[in-house]
Parts: sequence; C-alpha cells; structure tokens
Amino acid sequence: MAGLCSVLGFGQGYGDESGWETLESEGLTLKIAQSNEISTVGLLDSLVSLRADVAGKLGHVPIPSVEIYVASSERDFRTLTKDRIPHWGIGVAYPQAMTMVLQYRAGQSAALLQTARHEFSHLLLHNAIVSAGNHVPTWFNEGVAMWVAKEWRLQQSFAVALAAVRHGLVRLSAVDSVLTFDSSRAHLAYDQSYLAVLFLIHRGGEGAVEDLIADLRDGTSFDVALYRVTRQSPSAFEAEFASYVAGRFGFRSLLTSGEAIWFYIVLLVMLVWVGVRIRNRATLAQWEAEGPLDALPLKLRAKLKRERDL
Repeated sequence: MAGLCSVLGFGQGYGDESGWETLESEGLTLKIAQSNEISTVGLLDSLVSLRADVAGKLGHVPIPSVEIYVASSERDFRTLTKDRIPHWGIGVAYPQAMTMVLQYRAGQSAALLQTARHEFSHLLLHNAIVSAGNHVPTWFNEGVAMWVAKEWRLQQSFAVALAAVRHGLVRLSAVDSVLTFDSSRAHLAYDQSYLAVLFLIHRGGEGAVEDLIADLRDGTSFDVALYRVTRQSPSAFEAEFASYVAGRFGFRSLLTSGEAIWFYIVLLVMLVWVGVRIRNRATLAQWEAEGPLDALPLKLRAKLKRERDL
C-alpha cells in the first residue's frame, strides 16, 4: 500500500543535511536528495497544488505548513523513518510533526504524487480535528486517504473477493492494529477501509465524508458523527458493511452479479498464463529430448541430411 499514518516520533531535521536540496513555497518545505532525477521545482509546485486539492476533498479544511522529505533510495528512506516502517511501506506521515517521508523510485513520478496525496490526507485530517480533541478509527483515516488518492486497482477487487470467499475478511475494528499485520493482510485491511468509506458515502450521500469531518471539527465524537451521517451505530455500520462486502464480493456475487465480469477476466488471464507456462515447459522438455536436427523444419533437415551424405 502506498502510505501509512503513524504516531511514531519524527525528529527535527535529518542530521547531516549535506546532499539534500531544500525548497519552500506557500508554507510547504521540500527536502529532496540531490541525486534524484526528478525536477525539484516542478515537484514542489505539484505538491502545493495537491495539498490544496486534498483540503478541498476533505471539506475545505485548513491548510497547514508541511515538511516533506523525498528519499531517492530505500536506504535513505529507512534512515529517515528510523527503520520502524514495515518493509512494504513507501510513504509515511507524521501528523504531530506535520511531516511526511516519501521514497522516490526512478521513473515513478506519478506514483510519488499519488503517495503524497495519500499522506496529505492523513496530515490535513489530523490538523483539522486535533484542535477539537478528537480522533478517528484507523479504517476511516486510511480509507479516506485511499479515497482521496483514488487508490483502487483490479487486483484489489480480486484480493477482497478471495478473502470474502474464504471468510478471511478483516474486521474494521481490527484495522487499528494494521502496523502489526503482514503485507498481504495489511493490504487487505487497507482495501476494506477504502470500501468502508465507499459504503459510508452509499449510506450518507455524496457529501458524507465532508459532513462527518465537519462534525468532528465541531467537537462531535466519531461515533455520534457516524450516526448523524448514516443513522447507524458503529456496530450496526460494521455489521451492514460486512454484508455489503459479502454481497458485492462473495461467492454468490460471482455467480449473479453483472459486476463480476472483472473476476472472470482476472481468472481467465491467470489460466492463460498458467497454460502458457505449462506449454513452454513441455516444449523445452521436448527440445531437450530431441537431437539437434530433430528441432529443425522438415525441409531444412532433409537438405542438411543430403549435404552430410555427400
């Protein structure tokens, strides 16, 4: 998954600042390794624009000053995060310090900006509600970040469907422990968090996320705010959400839902891939069993045989 929201402490500065370029604009400070191939000025402008866009998606929440580190290697990323982030993490937000750390991989500028959008959601959501002494469950925090960043791919639908069929879905209340999960279960937890936000919008209307955040900013507790938007208690919301996921991704939906076409497409691709692998192995085995001439076309074999017999 692209990002993580963490309460881990982040020290001021990186220690040895040599080799890092610093740029500032509109309250956003970008620190980027000078070895990075990405355009620093262009990246800074994009990040300023992204921050404003995310603030609008969350209901035009206040825009805080933010410091962003962009590491050009996994080693720098691990150093910056004190090696306390799971191996599958490539971005992390530190809300109390209004700081995020991103890992840039060559040729993946679009992925970097998507990760930044995700982490901006964590920072801005924290900034918007902390003054009211409020907090939100991890599923909402992560689900909103994925919703803001538009993080959904075909393989995620397949993973949720597989978990639904196996009865291996993660309870929303258990997502609070996501940092202790292995990679596959963590990604499943994030995927379900995103679906929970979509279900929230389904229950509360197009402006459900913004309305809920507005209540939180006014000091309303999350449970009460959730009830105001969905007319459901947290337990009732989770129970109906579980039915929603089972109905959309469970075994019965694979047989009856018109939306299940994606499942069959992925299954077909996998079967074709497996078939090609098996065929290639069989061909290689046949070649190994044949003599050098046996693998040649018939006419070429005949010609070589005639020349050899002369």
